[in-house]
Amino acid sequence: MARIVLREVKPVERKYSINKPEARLLKEAYQIEDFNRRVKSGEVLRYANGMYYVPGEGIPESSEAIALRYISNDKEVYGFYTGDCFLKSINGANISVNDKIEIMTNKATSGKKKLYMFGKRFVLRKPYYPIDKNNVSLNAFLTYITMTPLFKIKQNYSILADYIKKAHLAANDVIEMSPHFPAKTASKLLASDLYRSLWKH
Repeated sequence: MARIVLREVKPVERKYSINKPEARLLKEAYQIEDFNRRVKSGEVLRYANGMYYVPGEGIPESSEAIALRYISNDKEVYGFYTGDCFLKSINGANISVNDKIEIMTNKATSGKKKLYMFGKRFVLRKPYYPIDKNNVSLNAFLTYITMTPLFKIKQNYSILADYIKKAHLAANDVIEMSPHFPAKTASKLLASDLYRSLWKH
């Protein structure tokens, strides 16, 4: 994957108000002018609506743009991969344009939505529980357990048990979040024996 700076740029409100001193407005106006100058000169290139990158080693892959839009940026986490992409992500593998991408994200407004964006088809789902940087590891794990057939969970038992250890997932945290998930989630944790790993911290 190319080492490229990909950023979402949101429109800056240019209205005067009691909450925005003139100094801040002038600074924002300068930043907008400077950014526009860089785009015009080619120092910064437009990737998609509201999304720009610094050229260097090629054009960002669609998977990078999707992750930025629906999973995380430099400041916050608002989504995670589900299904096979979850397993790839916890193994440290990069998600590629060839993967079947499904994402749980706070930006989803309905239960499930199929999208075609950045030249890639993928699925967005609304999370069982709101996602943030403090709960993303447990949230993603419980979502995977909920959505995955039991036989497949058992096939990947060692990977999932190792993830529980590395992410420091604990039984008490599961107990606290589990009421927001379907009853089958707890049943699968018991049937797969993964619950044992949760008590080893």
